[in-house]
Amino acid sequence: MRIAVTTLVLALVSTVAAAPAASAHGLTAVVFVHGQQGSAQQWQSNAKRFSGNGYPDHLLHAYEYDTTVPTNDRAVADLDAFLAGVRARTGSSTVDVIAHSRGTAVMQAFLSTPARAAVVRKYVNVDGRSSTALPGGVPTLALWGSAQPNGSIGGATNVYLTTLGHTETTTSAEGFAHIHRFLRGRPAVTTHVVPEPPGRVEIAGRALYFPQNAGIVAELRVWELDGRTGARLGDARHSVRTGSDGSFGLLRVNGRKHYELELVREGQQPHHFYFEPFERSDRFVRLQVSRPGGIGDVVDRCATHTALTVVRNREWWSDQPDRDRLEFNGVDVLAPPVAPKVRQVIAAFAFDDHCDRAATPGVVLPPFATLPFLTGVDAYLPAQADAGGTIHVTQTARGTGGRTRTIAVPNWPSDGHGVTVHFNDYLAGGTGGHATASP
Repeated sequence: MRIAVTTLVLALVSTVAAAPAASAHGLTAVVFVHGQQGSAQQWQSNAKRFSGNGYPDHLLHAYEYDTTVPTNDRAVADLDAFLAGVRARTGSSTVDVIAHSRGTAVMQAFLSTPARAAVVRKYVNVDGRSSTALPGGVPTLALWGSAQPNGSIGGATNVYLTTLGHTETTTSAEGFAHIHRFLRGRPAVTTHVVPEPPGRVEIAGRALYFPQNAGIVAELRVWELDGRTGARLGDARHSVRTGSDGSFGLLRVNGRKHYELELVREGQQPHHFYFEPFERSDRFVRLQVSRPGGIGDVVDRCATHTALTVVRNREWWSDQPDRDRLEFNGVDVLAPPVAPKVRQVIAAFAFDDHCDRAATPGVVLPPFATLPFLTGVDAYLPAQADAGGTIHVTQTARGTGGRTRTIAVPNWPSDGHGVTVHFNDYLAGGTGGHATASP
C-alpha cells in the first residue's frame, strides 16, 4: 500500500550463520522482502511450508528495513550487501526473491540495474507494483490480491487471488502453492504447516521496535504456561540476552505446550508475548514494541485494566457475511466498523479508553481509524496487581465453519506491563493449512 512515512533508520537481518552450499541440496536460497510496516512476521508461515517441502532452514532468509523512511533508496542499496551475504553463506550463485506490497517497489528498483538483476534467478511480486515488462528481465510470478485486483506485469505469470486480503495473499497456503510451483517447477508436496515431533521444536528471532525494525537489546525470558489460565509453570525455561540487532535463539520448546516470551528492558515496562503452541520450528519469531512517541503512547494505561495488542497476519474482516470474531472473555469486539475488509486490519489494540472502567463497543478509537493495518477498541478488561486472573482471547476465523482458537493471558495491569497476543495466520482447510485445536 502507498502511505506517507517519516525518516528513520533501516535495519536488516539474515537468519543464520555459515551453512552448507545450496548446490548440495539442488535448491536456491529464498529471500523475503516485506511491505509497509512489515517484518519477517509475514514470512513465518511460508518459511515453515518451504521447510516442510525440503528446504533447509539455512536457505530461508528475510530482509528487513525501516518503512518509516519515505524513499526506497537506502533499502535498495542495503539489499546489495544483504544478498551478497546470503550468497556467500549458502553457496547459492543466485537467489530467488519474494517481495510483498512496498517490497515490490524496492525489488523493482533493485532489478532495474542489470548487475543486480543477474543475481536473482526468479522473482515473485505479491500484491504490489505493476510494470509493463519483466523487472530486470527476471522470470516473474505476480500474485494479485484484494488490494491490487487489477495489477499486472507484462511477460509475467499473473495470478489473481482477489478473495484474499492484502497480507493474506503473501501468508496463505494458496499463495504458497503458486510460489512453490513457480520456483521449483512442480507442485508442493504439501501446503500445510506440518508439525514436527514436539521435542524437536526450536525458535529463534528478533526483538524489534515497530515499525522501524531496529533491534532491541534486552533480557528475554521464556516461560512454560498452563494453557487453560496462562499462569507460569515453574521457573523460566530460558533466559538470554538479545544481540545488538535484537536477535535470539535457537531456543528449544515443546511443540504441544504454551509459552510466554517476556521482554525485559532497562527503564521500560516488561512486555509479555503469548502464542499458540509452536508446532514447528520457527526462526522468524518477532517480538515487537513501539518506541517512546510511537503507537504505544496512545494507549491509556492504568492499574485497573489490561491493555492487549492482538496480531494475526491474515486480515480481520468484521463486515462480511462470513466474518471474523475476536472475543475477550466471550465479548466480541469486532463490530462491522472496527475491521471492515477495506481497512485490511492485522493488529487490534484493546484498552480501557480514558481508564473509566467502561467499554464503548463498535467504535474505532483515534488515531487508529486513520492508520493502515491497525484498529483500536475501547474494551474494559479488569486487571489485578498480581495478574492472578485470566483473560481468554478467542478468535473465530472466517472460512473455518466457526472453528475457534483460544489463548489464555494473565490480566497484567497496563500501567506496568505490555501484552501482545499472536494468533497463527494459517488455518484448517483451504485457507492456510494445518491448525491446532483450542486448549
